Amino acid sequence: MTKYCPKCGRTNDESSKFCKNCGEKLPGIHSMNSNRINNDNNNSNNGNKNILIGLIVVLLIAIAVIGTYAFVALNNDSANTSTNEVSNSSVNEVSSVDTKTKTWHKVDSYSGVGDKTITLNSGGNPIRVTSSAMPIKNYADNFMETIVTHNGYTVGSSLLSWNSKSAVATKSDSIEFSGSGTFYIYVSTYELQYWNLDIYEYY
Repeated sequence: MTKYCPKCGRTNDESSKFCKNCGEKLPGIHSMNSNRINNDNNNSNNGNKNILIGLIVVLLIAIAVIGTYAFVALNNDSANTSTNEVSNSSVNEVSSVDTKTKTWHKVDSYSGVGDKTITLNSGGNPIRVTSSAMPIKNYADNFMETIVTHNGYTVGSSLLSWNSKSAVATKSDSIEFSGSGTFYIYVSTYELQYWNLDIYEYY
């Protein structure tokens, strides 16, 4: 074992107390070995710190990745649930519309013996006008004529008639039309016991 001079770095015998080159007092421990041991310890500590920092960084990255994945998964589940609810709601609405079948509904009724003019306002749904009448038993030409007009044009008409050979019995006929606005129904009669007019709307 040798001693190194802290001043000039010269090697000296282990038993030397002063440097044989510059006369500097030599320490009682092996300086060079002590420095090397200190450096090794420092290097070891630095390595341990680097490993610890690396582990912390990897752990933080893992937590961030897992958190992001969980957030995306939860949002997707929520979006799918909302989409399913909207789809089910739409299906239910369509089903309820489909199951509600349109049909004819009586909206008005008129009766009389002689001529009459009736005003009808329609929102656009199909309309049916059903005429029926009973003649007087006089062996003449009895009739009930129904004419429907809109904007000055005839949109439908019906004629119930009896002659001298006809049985005295009720007859009926219907007119169907559609459109919106004001319609006029003209009833013309001759020698009837009574007539009836029923108005139906399809919805």
